[in-house]
Amino acid sequence: MDNSTGADALEELTRLVRQASQELERSISTCLGESSTARWHVLVAVADSVGHPMSEIADATQLTGASLTRLIDAMIADNLVHRKVDDTDRRRVLVFPTKRGLAALQKMTRAIEVGGLDRFADDNGRLARSLSAFLEQLHAAEPARI
Repeated sequence: MDNSTGADALEELTRLVRQASQELERSISTCLGESSTARWHVLVAVADSVGHPMSEIADATQLTGASLTRLIDAMIADNLVHRKVDDTDRRRVLVFPTKRGLAALQKMTRAIEVGGLDRFADDNGRLARSLSAFLEQLHAAEPARI
């Protein structure tokens, strides 16, 4: 990694972060026996059973619009989650887990533990804290526009 400029180093950092993200997603998907981790992210996001709006689920899954709606529709068809209109704001729809969804999440959690993938996050959260700090730095920085 002999980068001659800051731009070269930034390009390499971007590539490595993307590669690490893709490899982690692939490993988790394989462990879960799923084609993606999106269903797992949804179930984790709604596991507290208080009901969450689609905007929160979009943050958890990094999916938006039609892709997220299709995912939730498929999960409803599989009886993993259900929708309910928010009693306090009739314009909002909340997503809740079903009993089957909570059982599926428990099974997924066990698969991750058995697969040993939880060890990457188990170092007292050091890696997660470092990545969170990195994200905060990125959000705080005001990049110059060309």
